[in-house]
Amino acid sequence: MPVRPHAQRPEFLGGGGDEVSALMGRVIERLDGRLDADQRRQLAAAMPAILWEFPDTGARVQLVATPAALCCVSAGDTPSLVVRMPLGTLHDAAFGRCSLAASFLAGRITVRGMSPTRLREFILLVDPLLESFREAAREHSSSAAPAPDVS
Repeated sequence: MPVRPHAQRPEFLGGGGDEVSALMGRVIERLDGRLDADQRRQLAAAMPAILWEFPDTGARVQLVATPAALCCVSAGDTPSLVVRMPLGTLHDAAFGRCSLAASFLAGRITVRGMSPTRLREFILLVDPLLESFREAAREHSSSAAPAPDVS
């Protein structure tokens, strides 16, 4: 899958960092419902705190994984993993317009704190994350659409 030259911020997200943080909170909520207990346990052991940074929006969202649940919290000081990318890259990957792997190789995504021994757990998170983002983006987009005029 090709990498688009410069992924643009999704048009439906006009509000900046707070709006992106709310969207990512919903993504994490959906992701929690998608993972089974074993997957949650593996994620909690491998990466108990993942900080997602979207420099184009100013948003920083931290996913905290415990064996019982995933939750979204304000960005903390000591995440075990930091993933930094433009929001448009995540959006394009979720909707099949680019590959996260190709974006990583092209330098559009940086990851700090990834232990090579934990790469498997991170890769297993990618598809459910993209599905969760896609669903949350569609929800957000439809709720942000203006109400039809029925007069």
